Amino acid sequence: MKFNKKLVTCGLILFILTWTGNIIYYKNQILKEPLFMKHYYDIDNSRGEFRLSYIDNINSKDRVISIMFPEIGRQFYCSELSQNTDRRYYALKTIKIDFPNENMNVLPKEFQNKLITKAEVMLSNGKNINVDLGKIYIHSDETKENHLKTFGTTGSSDYTGSQLFNADRDIKVIGIKGKIYEEIKDVLRVSIEGKNLSDITFPINLKKGEPFDISYAFKFNKNDIRKNNAYLFTLDILTEDFQGNKGVTTCYLGYNSYSPHNYDIKTLKNSKGGE
Repeated sequence: MKFNKKLVTCGLILFILTWTGNIIYYKNQILKEPLFMKHYYDIDNSRGEFRLSYIDNINSKDRVISIMFPEIGRQFYCSELSQNTDRRYYALKTIKIDFPNENMNVLPKEFQNKLITKAEVMLSNGKNINVDLGKIYIHSDETKENHLKTFGTTGSSDYTGSQLFNADRDIKVIGIKGKIYEEIKDVLRVSIEGKNLSDITFPINLKKGEPFDISYAFKFNKNDIRKNNAYLFTLDILTEDFQGNKGVTTCYLGYNSYSPHNYDIKTLKNSKGGE
């Protein structure tokens, strides 16, 4: 049986080029270090922990051992909670940061009213990396009277959710505010009883037992790099009863992808996070 030498040579060259191209492509996917999302959190006085997400190589054995927050001036040891992979290149990992706290309902004063924007991350391989974390607000809550009682909550994988309240007396809803909401309201639609918040006129009068529904939907454009961020924050529903007593009810909103598939790795590598 005779072989066409030119055909064989061309086949070998094509094989080598394809093989080399695959190696180059694979090496380009490898992360030099873990990529932390930017987190925009609003942590109140009653929360004793929070969670951070990052992307690592799927076969990496490195772990985050501890994190130093310069704005707090304290090092925290971490525990890994979960890991989801794309079954090819990357794993999305979640770690938990616990505040040392004897009273589970109140944060120690040294952690109250702080803003965390950066961290020094210590890995199990001995390497330290500096990370831009976004904005994590830790605040102390004054005692607030709560005129709205939670009746139910919903959440969906399409980054929508709602919270249903009942008025515990005759009240007026006099406004809604939120620090992080003000920063991203161009991509976050908040609705009251199905009506856009920007179209609402306050006050809203509620009779005792009357429901009050607030819903939200994150709407990022296809190329908006903020969809790589993690969000967990609150809206304060400001109320007042007819004796003039003011109250605040907290509504929780969240956005966080749970698979590496949902992240733009190239953008994360170039910007070391979102915006």
